[in-house]
Amino acid sequence: MQSSTGTTGDESVRGRRSTVVAIVILVCSAFVWWASEIEIGYYQVAPGSAVDTGPLVGVDEERYFEPEGKVLLTTVLFGKVTLVEAIAGWLDPTVDVLREQVVAPPDVDESELRELNLGLMEESKQTALGVAFEALGVDAIAGRGAEVIEIVPGTPADDALEAGDVIVSVDGEPTTVHIDAVRALAAKDPGDRVVLGVEPAAGGERRDVEVSLIDHPQEPGRPFLGVSLNTRDLAFDFPFEVDVRSEQIGGPSAGLAFTLEIIDILTEGELTGGRIVAATGTIELDGSVGEVGGVAQKTTVVRESGADIFLVPAGEADRARRFAGADLEVVAVETLEDALEALADAGGNGLALPPLDADTGPA
Repeated sequence: MQSSTGTTGDESVRGRRSTVVAIVILVCSAFVWWASEIEIGYYQVAPGSAVDTGPLVGVDEERYFEPEGKVLLTTVLFGKVTLVEAIAGWLDPTVDVLREQVVAPPDVDESELRELNLGLMEESKQTALGVAFEALGVDAIAGRGAEVIEIVPGTPADDALEAGDVIVSVDGEPTTVHIDAVRALAAKDPGDRVVLGVEPAAGGERRDVEVSLIDHPQEPGRPFLGVSLNTRDLAFDFPFEVDVRSEQIGGPSAGLAFTLEIIDILTEGELTGGRIVAATGTIELDGSVGEVGGVAQKTTVVRESGADIFLVPAGEADRARRFAGADLEVVAVETLEDALEALADAGGNGLALPPLDADTGPA
């Protein structure tokens, strides 16, 4: 009779199978952990909140007129995602999942992007205050022309201007802030010749420069000079203090909402007609309203907030309407004046605003 301490063939196979199963489980577990815990090179834009701007704007009691209606600003949830979160976002029509390169400048991480957006919000609040005071008859915004920051090679500006030059007029019309020059040029057509009044970067006498505009390389039919501009010596002069808080909300997209709320609080009557109004869009120094992105997500939260009207930059209104449902009216606006007209149609007093006396309040 023989004995053996070895294993049978079946036992050996079972052992190898157990080892393989253990390895597969380990690999799968590691992948699941990685997919759910490690952020990848994508950002998520998801519905955030609709925030009442009333409590965020403060002014001395004698200058404060409490509105019956509300102006809501809108936010999105924004941040890097894991693979699991990205897949969930791709399956959700109210969520956008975007490559990191699309939303962040090169070599800017998530925390730096957050700080950048907080800075943009601070600039936006200052501009909102300036535009609101200007709408009420106060000379609150000053500048000394449109300074050339950058020139696109091969464009009309390349031969006519240099960085540091200041455009002080377009076809004889003064340009106090840079947006004056932007709007004056935007009103032209490709091929039009314009005369720019220029103060040279190196100093010396002002000169007139004649240039012919060309087609915008990305937007045929739109005139293009080929410069980036900023306002030289931009200054705000507010007649009294208005405190505008943003509660760690970043980005410039609340500019229009804050402008409307400031006007409403500083004037008697109802700017909104007593309605709940949401607004999104940047506000520029001349009162123009700029696009912001995330409009699908913002419309989703506005629809759920009970707002009656949603004021949206004109270029994003069609997309907003696709998410608005039957009860939310989406109104396209290009300027603060458009927004005031829309609110007047809703019963507000935006087209009959009293001029503001800087010393005693509304005249």
